[in-house]
Amino acid sequence: MATTSLWHIEGSLNDLIKYVENPDKTIEVKDDPSDLSNLFIYVTRDDKTADKQYVTAINCLKEIALKQMIMTKKQFRKTDGYIAWHGYQSFKPDEVTPEQCHRIGVQLAKEMWGDRFQVIVSTHLDREHLHNHFCINSVSYIDGKKYNYDKKEIQRLRDTSDRICLEHNLSVIKNPSVRTPRAIYEAEKRGEPTRYSLMREAIDFAIENSVDVKTFHQVMRKQGYEVKLNKNRTYWTIKLIGNKKATRMFRLGDEYNHRRILERIDEHNRFENYHNYRSFMTDAQPKYIRPKQTTFKGSFQRTRKITGLKALYLYYCYLLGYLPKKNQHKPLSPEMREAWRRIDRYSENIRLICKHDFKTADDVQQFIETNTEQIKMLEKERNRIRARMNRTDNPAEKEKYKSKRDDITTVITSIRKDNKTAKHIIEDSPKIKEDIAKEEQAKQQRFVVQQRNQRRRRRNIDGREAR
Repeated sequence: MATTSLWHIEGSLNDLIKYVENPDKTIEVKDDPSDLSNLFIYVTRDDKTADKQYVTAINCLKEIALKQMIMTKKQFRKTDGYIAWHGYQSFKPDEVTPEQCHRIGVQLAKEMWGDRFQVIVSTHLDREHLHNHFCINSVSYIDGKKYNYDKKEIQRLRDTSDRICLEHNLSVIKNPSVRTPRAIYEAEKRGEPTRYSLMREAIDFAIENSVDVKTFHQVMRKQGYEVKLNKNRTYWTIKLIGNKKATRMFRLGDEYNHRRILERIDEHNRFENYHNYRSFMTDAQPKYIRPKQTTFKGSFQRTRKITGLKALYLYYCYLLGYLPKKNQHKPLSPEMREAWRRIDRYSENIRLICKHDFKTADDVQQFIETNTEQIKMLEKERNRIRARMNRTDNPAEKEKYKSKRDDITTVITSIRKDNKTAKHIIEDSPKIKEDIAKEEQAKQQRFVVQQRNQRRRRRNIDGREAR
């Protein structure tokens, strides 16, 4: 029984060329490769492939496969976007031998991509389950077209893998379950909140605080989710209030299909759940807090009010619970809780905003345009230095030009990074405003309730006074 998957790899062609031209350069190898060079190193590592015994190249030479892939990209002038595809084919423990595993992987790669693409197939032996890795050039060496991994191609990969497994008398998955998207899977693996984990959390809470389908629906809506619960429907769905796209609950796991949810509601104590439901659904007015009188030195007229993008991002970080550091709180709305995954990105955005004192999106756009012009000038200067370096035979002058070229490259890299962050500011600002509005709405709708024990204690006190 084999499982398969494929995902794209992004990166910089300049980094790849630099790596190929400088084989002695130290390159960090990550377990989750982010570009073609790291991917190539990862899939062909000696400690995983029995000293490259189980590595096969298709439509290229194994020794210079990376160079040939880069040459193909440069030949058809397609050096941007997705630069490679990384896939795997995994088997159950003790189901296949290393030789058989590699033979099946090579057969699958030839049938799937061998007619148009350059592929590296490697079999990794470092886990209990043997598995094949595929490094596929995104550009065809035949016609220069890019590989399109759509729904039909996904099904073709599964069908081809299953057929080959049956030919080798191996079992196949007859009813494959729906896989969690890779980005969400990796985030949950790191313990980060995702829309799926937040949905599970909300459903679990609703089950513990409801007595039937109707109360379950009400508790879910109170938490910011809209659910469609029809016993006659095959699938129940869940979505954030205001969103257009819904998620079928069975995608969240076996404990979240409609039959299992009904069973879990019935398994709970109805009397206790009813009290929990009443306590959760009853709105309580917040207590009036007398403001504390504080004396400040200075003048409010001289104090400059924070406005614009800086104010937007600082307030957003406050709602996320990221600021202030000493008094953090958890946001209420699911959108804000999921946004915590991107806190590093927001931190970079606010640093750039404060550094250049951006007020509006137009300021950011002007910054990007100015940087783009500066990059063009620096690239022209770098090309002139490269030309001089290639013309000279003097080693000392060559080293001097190399140093100047590398300095300019460092500056260009820094500017490009700032441009990337600036583009994120423009992209993220509308979403941040939406999240803030939803968080404010959640604050208004969400009750301020005393602990359930306080309610029960009050009822007990009233009962004793009545007696």
